[in-house]
Amino acid sequence: MLSLADTTDLLDQTTTQLMGESDALTPQAGIALIDSWLAPLQVGENSRPLADQLVTLKVLLAANPVDESAVRGVVGPLAEQLTLFSTQMGGEGEMPALLEGLATALRQASDGSKADTAESPK
Repeated sequence: MLSLADTTDLLDQTTTQLMGESDALTPQAGIALIDSWLAPLQVGENSRPLADQLVTLKVLLAANPVDESAVRGVVGPLAEQLTLFSTQMGGEGEMPALLEGLATALRQASDGSKADTAESPK
């Protein structure tokens, strides 16, 4: 189980990578982030559905080539589920805001992928 400080750091790192504020998020980097999240999320009964969606996303990211449409199809609902999860945390402390920030970053990453795909010549 991650400590609160470790969880906060991982949330911040994940959000930063999704927002493109660090190196480009590659499928391999996404898989590494997912691996960081799986164990702690699989422990809690209320977080297990998030872990299940991350497993699905990990499988999609490991495919060659990556099906961006399928990835977006998982990322959007994952963001919505994360928003719901953040409301279950209560309004106290910074955790709900960090979770909502991550959900927003997931939505933006998904929308950015749509724009990239739309602009790419086929």
